[in-house]
Amino acid sequence: MRATRKMQSQEHAVASADPASRQRQILNTLSQQYQRHVCDVLRHRELVKGSVYHLKTRCGNPSCHCAKPQGLLHAATVLSWSESGKTRIRSLAAADRARIRRLAENYRSFRQCRAALAKLHRQMLTATARAFRMDRLQQALLLPPPPPVSGKSRNRRT
Repeated sequence: MRATRKMQSQEHAVASADPASRQRQILNTLSQQYQRHVCDVLRHRELVKGSVYHLKTRCGNPSCHCAKPQGLLHAATVLSWSESGKTRIRSLAAADRARIRRLAENYRSFRQCRAALAKLHRQMLTATARAFRMDRLQQALLLPPPPPVSGKSRNRRT
């Protein structure tokens, strides 16, 4: 019997938990996530827009072996990026491949963190707006204090 009452009182306490406290918890969680993403964005020092990949192509020289119908194609590691709506491609020197690949990965990571921050901004604004709606609800439900009891004085000395 006591255990049942205790469980019911705990359930009631959870059900009637302060909505503002819940909003504070949500905002605190979002703030912590936001801080992590900001740290991720700030750790990048250099970026290169684009993707690094291997490409097999013909060089365009008519006397090259790749110009023959069954000739082998040239293999190249390239950086591809978009500029003014056009795709640009640039071959990479063997010495630069690893560095450019890392910088392109940094760019991709930076963009993902940026998108995550934008999403968190929207969530924080939504959570804050809910808190304001709750404040309005509280004001609507709040009753004024009762009037003083008539006919009796508060501090009567005899």
